[in-house]
Amino acid sequence: MALQPIPNAWRRKVAGILRRGTSSEIRRTADYSDKLDKSFPDVFESRVTAAFLQFLEGPNPQGCPVQMDRPAGETWEFWFTLKGKQTYGKILLRTDQQRIVLFSAHLPQKDKLRCE
Repeated sequence: MALQPIPNAWRRKVAGILRRGTSSEIRRTADYSDKLDKSFPDVFESRVTAAFLQFLEGPNPQGCPVQMDRPAGETWEFWFTLKGKQTYGKILLRTDQQRIVLFSAHLPQKDKLRCE
């Protein structure tokens, strides 16, 4: 397999939720927070959000769809740039398309994504 274009509809929904930034719409897992803090101890969440948005709204963002048991929704993993470093990201858009779960934003622990 190879990296796949991330669907425009998914990108627009996720970007809109990230821009609003309300706690009722965005859930950050404990693992997300722990690994982000270990990878980038001095980064503010606003900078992570800006990096996610730059990737999602950039030309031809690609990644891998990820099957997850829960919560229900559509998940993508991808490489994006944070503080000049390649960073692993994983975001789930819930089935209601009104909420997201941030699973990952940290330095790579593997050389490749699932579909590479």
